[in-house]
Amino acid sequence: MIMNLHTHTHHSPDGGSESVADRLALAESIGLQIMAVTDHCEVNRYYPAEHYHAVASQVFDYDSQAVMEGSLAETTACKGTNPNVKLLCGVELGQIPQEPELSQRLYNDPRLDLVIGSVHELPDMADFYFLDYTNPDMKPLINAYFDEVLALAQTDAWDILGHLTYGMRYMPNRADYDITPHLPIIDEIFRTVIAKGKAIELNGSMLKSPAPFTDPDLTLLKRYRSLGGQYLTISTDAHHGAYLDYRMNELEQMAADAGFTHLTYFERHQPMLVSL
Repeated sequence: MIMNLHTHTHHSPDGGSESVADRLALAESIGLQIMAVTDHCEVNRYYPAEHYHAVASQVFDYDSQAVMEGSLAETTACKGTNPNVKLLCGVELGQIPQEPELSQRLYNDPRLDLVIGSVHELPDMADFYFLDYTNPDMKPLINAYFDEVLALAQTDAWDILGHLTYGMRYMPNRADYDITPHLPIIDEIFRTVIAKGKAIELNGSMLKSPAPFTDPDLTLLKRYRSLGGQYLTISTDAHHGAYLDYRMNELEQMAADAGFTHLTYFERHQPMLVSL
């Protein structure tokens, strides 16, 4: 197995109990060549709740500053300790368009190899995981989601565009949703990624769901490739060690089926190619 560039440890609020060292040892045991630790940093809640005159809850966690600092410090300390696994120091920055200046400052942290840019929630809304999907017309919500993803892509505080179709991830009967009206803005997102020399990820987190799918699916992955996309990363978005290599071979095959001959990882924000 080549890579998993999107993983979470005990530092992430929704992560398990495993340390970076635990995850590194597991990576070696399963034959993973390259792994990045990318714990959550929701930049719209970077400071403690008191800073925002808010109260932390299951829906809204705060103090991502502490999460990021703990994760970067531990990952940096573990780099180079295992010659069989290339360990990369990363972070998943959520909601970059809501805090662009802060995001750019965090991106410039000298310890970082890579930053995943993600949209988990829209302004003044909860994470898509917590939203009510009983409204039969989801198109306005998904329009707003892709608008926000494009706004993220137009910034420079990221290296990998995370789970492109996250806004659709928790929709009931997702397979029945017609994505066709959103293809023009998705193409614009792809062209922006390509022009900036950045990457998208093939995220397999939902392969473990009862109706498995990936973010994005193979059709969109082929669309990205046909537009000239050359930088692709692979991840399981593992929050627990059991999913560090979950159906990884299928993700690699999807990349090949989409026309990719190489995968990409980043060191100090510079893209590096590895044969698929």
